[in-house]
Amino acid sequence: MSRALDKHVLAALQQQDPSAAYQAISDVLVSSRSPSEGLLEIEILGSTHGLPDGVFVLQDGPAVGVSKLGLVGAFLAARKMLAAHLDGSLTRTDDELSAATAIILLMDPEYLTAANTRKRMIEARLSSHEDASELLMKEKQFVDSLLTSRLHRHTKSPTLWSHRRWLLCTLASLNMPTDVLADLINVVFVAGERHPRNYYAWCHARFLIRQAGENSSPDVLEAVKTWCFKHHTDISGWSFLYFLLNLGESVDISTSSLIISQVLALVESLGLTNESVWVFLRTMAASGLTGDKEYGRFLSANQDILGGASDDTDMRVLRAAVDWCETYRVKA
Repeated sequence: MSRALDKHVLAALQQQDPSAAYQAISDVLVSSRSPSEGLLEIEILGSTHGLPDGVFVLQDGPAVGVSKLGLVGAFLAARKMLAAHLDGSLTRTDDELSAATAIILLMDPEYLTAANTRKRMIEARLSSHEDASELLMKEKQFVDSLLTSRLHRHTKSPTLWSHRRWLLCTLASLNMPTDVLADLINVVFVAGERHPRNYYAWCHARFLIRQAGENSSPDVLEAVKTWCFKHHTDISGWSFLYFLLNLGESVDISTSSLIISQVLALVESLGLTNESVWVFLRTMAASGLTGDKEYGRFLSANQDILGGASDDTDMRVLRAAVDWCETYRVKA
């Protein structure tokens, strides 16, 4: 996709003051907002919102609206500033670089140089034996705000998810534990809603579990199951739920049997025929994580729903689930 600016945008940029937009947007992104106050909810406002001249940001508590035209001008200024710093022609302070790279990542989440610059600033603080805990938590707040806001590409940005993984590893090296359940609910689940079947978000969820020592707590299982029930067409959520149930000794067969029974009850009550939920059910029924009772109920539910199905695609999904399960089922 071309990133060239059309002539109308170029003309508008020439008429505005990029420094004013830069200052207004950076002030919001690098504000003194405490991590305990939660995440920002950022939205880019197009020309249809009709912001007054000289107004580049609207804010109501955590909700922030940023002028698209203002962001483009601020991005161009920030990119120029970062380039000058990196080539040594003009040295910038950490605060100035933090503001510039924040604007760049808001505009372009795949701008790897900006993300790496932020890493180097944090590493420099750590190598000088300064207390960087507050800096790390503010960085986590900033990145999580980008990952969960209603922005076009940020929720599925591999660069931002990789940066978050690096942050968590750095926090762990300083013996600063991560609240896995909170991160799942407040970051992964939200990103999964913003962008369905979000590969990068659910890969990060697996990382969170592994970093915590593959401990699939009942609270985590319940939260993930609830999310899947609310988004039953999202195969990524079901795949993650199976991942949790297949962690070995951390989950016993009674828990797995209970969950598949609850999923079957949902499927039967709603007559669900979507492939996502039936891929989960066939995999669970074939895996050996459940008993013969659940397998029998799987077959019964499938036949009941198949009997009432009229759509060829639905019937194909239901028949394929049983065929696959009978082919690959682990025999007792």
